[in-house]
Amino acid sequence: MEGDKMTFRSHILLGVIAGYSLSYMPNIVPYSEAEIFSMLGIVALGAVAPDVDEPNSYIGKKLPIFSHFVSGLFGHRGFTHFLLFPILLLLGGIYFFPSYKEYIYAFCFGVFMHQVGDMLTKSGIPSYFFPFSYGPLKHKAVLLPYPLRLKTGGKVEMFIVLPLLFACLMFMLWGKYGSIITTQIGRI
Repeated sequence: MEGDKMTFRSHILLGVIAGYSLSYMPNIVPYSEAEIFSMLGIVALGAVAPDVDEPNSYIGKKLPIFSHFVSGLFGHRGFTHFLLFPILLLLGGIYFFPSYKEYIYAFCFGVFMHQVGDMLTKSGIPSYFFPFSYGPLKHKAVLLPYPLRLKTGGKVEMFIVLPLLFACLMFMLWGKYGSIITTQIGRI
């Protein structure tokens, strides 16, 4: 199964890049830089959380008992990969922990970005629209035609996807902080 799932590094980078790109829109993310960077840690955690249903995943190995329980209950790319999962997390989180809603948003955004990443793979996400997985929504959720989907965990991800995601993050950081960095270097 290694060839049809995105690795945790790609999930984290995809979530962090998408989350960080929102910081360029102050009306959507009206937080200080320190708050944004702490939120990105929560986005990164959310970006790996759905794979808790796979005991051999990065997070599954960190939480083995819970991972085996979730895997036995739902299987891989089951409930934690359905669209319903981040929606229920969001609604339940805001209901039970209203004073932490920004963190709940960040975590759920990471979960959603994980799902987007899996939709770029050859296998996509089966039953993504559960419980409406019939008719036109019966097929697995994918974002690209089959020939363009990634067989990840191999050379394409390691030598193309990961470096591109990392470069994108570096350009975004340079775009925001490049003048500060060059000014500080000039003072040395």
